[in-house]
Amino acid sequence: MSLETVRRPVNHAVLIQVDGVRYRPHPGFALQQRMGSVSIRALLRRATSSFALLPARCVLCGAPGLRELDLCAGCRADLPCNDSACATCALPLPTPAAACGACLRRPPPFAAAFTAFRYAFPIDQMVQRLKFGGDLAVGRVLGGLLREALPADWPTIDLVVPMPLARGRLGGRGCNQAQELARAMPWRLDVEALRRVRETMPQTDLDARARRANVRGAFLAGDAVRDRSVVLIDDVITTGATVRAATAALLAAGAREVRVVALARAARRDE
Repeated sequence: MSLETVRRPVNHAVLIQVDGVRYRPHPGFALQQRMGSVSIRALLRRATSSFALLPARCVLCGAPGLRELDLCAGCRADLPCNDSACATCALPLPTPAAACGACLRRPPPFAAAFTAFRYAFPIDQMVQRLKFGGDLAVGRVLGGLLREALPADWPTIDLVVPMPLARGRLGGRGCNQAQELARAMPWRLDVEALRRVRETMPQTDLDARARRANVRGAFLAGDAVRDRSVVLIDDVITTGATVRAATAALLAAGAREVRVVALARAARRDE
């Protein structure tokens, strides 16, 4: 941590600069400032360490959380893990399979999809809190859970790309839920590699055919993905129309391979 005292040439007000960012201290700080930068550094370290000691609290029930995770053991155990699924599109199945019937009839353009959970309680409510409520604390929990669940046997990944939001929706929500999840991933993040170039209707009330038409041609990828193995991050896969369209754009830009990682998969497929 770099810390120094800075004086403005005009009014000589004392400013404190920490790692290049300048702060104006409270007037009561003057006495402590005269004690020297060693005391200032000690105070800052003591303050930041006190934040680290705050106990984790479950974002669902408020009980004490697990170590470094704002989720308690009971709520963690109740999460609907997607343990039995299609290995190609992550659709929940009674028994695991290399490909479900829909993937056999119409193989997706991505190499594989993985989701940590089924889109069911309480994951659905947590996604809504992040997506429409801007609850970044929930976003950090969901990102940590997704990273924790990632397959250990995947090949080398060069780049992680979040599903982009249209500008209007991003402005209304204040955050891109896919980007918040992508921050937790262990690969290099590029938020500019994939752009949404056409406004689309919300997918929620559309059937599978309408969803495919709605997102066709909606994405454009840049040169950063050329010859790269890419992971595309989204929050929820429903019919798969959006991730198929985004994957097609990534492959058209020269991506070597695209794998999809999403937090949750809806069980219903309106084919």
